[in-house]
Amino acid sequence: MAIAGAMTTAYSMTPGTGTRPNVSKTTFPSDRCTPPAEAVAQLRNWTPDAKPVIVQGSDMAAFWQLWGGVN
Repeated sequence: MAIAGAMTTAYSMTPGTGTRPNVSKTTFPSDRCTPPAEAVAQLRNWTPDAKPVIVQGSDMAAFWQLWGGVN
């Protein structure tokens, strides 16, 4: 089912343990999602006061490729 308006299926990410971030599915305005390359940089340079990184669902394959090819 489509989501009305400019909302899109997205994934909220924070640093995890080991080599993978914590990922949870969410809905978010598509124009406010973080591009994959920027999301990778933010997660790798995480600070305690940072907010979760939100990546559009259609960009997740690109995110995982940039993250290291592990999905």
